[in-house]
Amino acid sequence: MSLANAAAVLHWLKRDHLDVAVGELAAAMRWPKSTTSRLLSEMQKLGLLERDPVTRRYRLGLLMLELATRYRAGEPVVEAADAALAEITRRTGHSTGISLLDGIEVVVLRSRAGTQPLRVVTPPGDRGPAWASSTGRALLARLPDAEIARRFVRFPTTARPAAPASLGALMQRIGRVRIQGWEEAADEQIPGLGGVAVVIHDPHAGEAMALYVAFSALHVNRQERRELAQMLLEAAAQLRGRFGIDAEFGTEPVASRLQRRAHG
Repeated sequence: MSLANAAAVLHWLKRDHLDVAVGELAAAMRWPKSTTSRLLSEMQKLGLLERDPVTRRYRLGLLMLELATRYRAGEPVVEAADAALAEITRRTGHSTGISLLDGIEVVVLRSRAGTQPLRVVTPPGDRGPAWASSTGRALLARLPDAEIARRFVRFPTTARPAAPASLGALMQRIGRVRIQGWEEAADEQIPGLGGVAVVIHDPHAGEAMALYVAFSALHVNRQERRELAQMLLEAAAQLRGRFGIDAEFGTEPVASRLQRRAHG
């Protein structure tokens, strides 16, 4: 079995394909059907895939789930951030989680359901558009402008009226993140979904991660969103102090920043 071909199958399945038949995959990859059949069969034997006994279609195997739950597990900053978010969920009843940036997408690393009547939770491994989410824009804000422009040479065209529709609009939102240190979103990636996010650098992994609170956009007003952002900023500040992480932006409390801007 070619490792590159196996990886290609897994990448193909992650792009909104829940399962696949031998002939379907062979046509998509332009591989011989016999070669494709042997590859999928071998991946099934290794636990990477499983086969539905009725439809005979292949899907991701349990081994992939087991590996996913172990990704970044035990890393001090991740575990401490997750514990801080658990406390925010306990205090507010809102869902919380951690996301990472991958190209122009964000991937959920950890998530926790809230206790509000309308629960908002995105399972680990789910991907979303970085330009149309609070976590994504907060993470993009750490990158140089030239790198952001390179990633969005061809800006995605999507039916998300509340999200930035051009690189210029995205850069305006990113500029705001760099000033205030947090980002919010409402009715962008998912209708009715709102969120606020901050970013902290993980020196152990050498990358940044976004800490977020997710909620029903209809039931959380502007002032409540600012209060949630302040909770995240305080949690991030405590993590930076605990692990000796340098602040990049957004260290000023939300209330002080808003008051200064009002008098400026």
